[in-house]
Amino acid sequence: MTVNAAPERVDDLSLDDGRTAHLRLPSELPPGRGVPAVVLLHPFGAWDRDAFLPAEASGNGPVRLFDDLGAALVRAGIAAAAFDTRFLSEDPRDGAGSPRFTFTGLVDDAVRVAEQARAHPAVDGDRVLLLGVSMGAEVAVAAAERLQGESRLAVVAPSAEARPVFQRWMGLDRRLEWLSTGGFTDADGTVDLAAALADDEGRSGWWEDFDLVDRYGPAVDLEVLRAELALEYDTWERQALAHGDDSAPASFWSDWYAQPAPYLRLAGITGRITIHVGAEDWTTPPRQAHLLHRAALDHGLRSELTVHPRLGHLMSPRSAEGRRTYGPFDPDFLRALVASVDAVLRPGPSH
Repeated sequence: MTVNAAPERVDDLSLDDGRTAHLRLPSELPPGRGVPAVVLLHPFGAWDRDAFLPAEASGNGPVRLFDDLGAALVRAGIAAAAFDTRFLSEDPRDGAGSPRFTFTGLVDDAVRVAEQARAHPAVDGDRVLLLGVSMGAEVAVAAAERLQGESRLAVVAPSAEARPVFQRWMGLDRRLEWLSTGGFTDADGTVDLAAALADDEGRSGWWEDFDLVDRYGPAVDLEVLRAELALEYDTWERQALAHGDDSAPASFWSDWYAQPAPYLRLAGITGRITIHVGAEDWTTPPRQAHLLHRAALDHGLRSELTVHPRLGHLMSPRSAEGRRTYGPFDPDFLRALVASVDAVLRPGPSH
């Protein structure tokens, strides 16, 4: 874990219901003008303002993604705003949720923090950037669309497709894709489930609970498996939309499913965007970043895409044992991200 001891000061930005965001500022501000600022937006789930992830979840020791990133930004002379996600502050209400516990609620928070940062006397209000990681990339794009004006965006491990399409890939199609292309399926369509079970490294970080051998035996016909897993996924989806699941209430899932595809939102945005993805990301694979980048260019945004070799979903390499990890950010990536943010924040034309 990084020790973040750069000289800085911290001011509070008001959200609602007594919640605050922390705005980390360089201790020495340039005379006569404010510093640029970045609003940090979380992945899916119950993240605090530091984006803390315990060792058992990261597979790589305790991680504080936004604490590390915020410190790196401050060292570069850029303010950083971070806050607890609503997954921590809102009551799931036995899976029903509430009008506040929604994807739109996350966008509301992003917009308010951006507006508060723009109004802060130590910040250059014309240079405030939204930076989202994973689901936070979707929040950043939606917030930029609502804020209007010249947008400055940085997205890490983004998804670009509509949530129902992408969620089906996450929960169903990527499993079938891995079994079909990973050397587990014979020419006659027989899937060697025993071999897939033994490939602990290949499944690490996204399909740990591999129970197909217990359910279907050591081998199964691919078409049978497609049907069984499709039925299982569709059952989960109906349940999540109606009653929620362990990760989010129904209010969140139903609102998230109703959102337009992130790459389509770019039609309503002008400005600049920098996109980063790990070459070994098996959660939001590089194809999603390529789609977002292509759409940005088609809509006249100034866009830059960087695919980082060896890195996975939260921009960290595999462990020494070959398993996927989730943080901390690889040092070279962190430097590249801060440099790209600095470039997007520089004054200049957006096209």
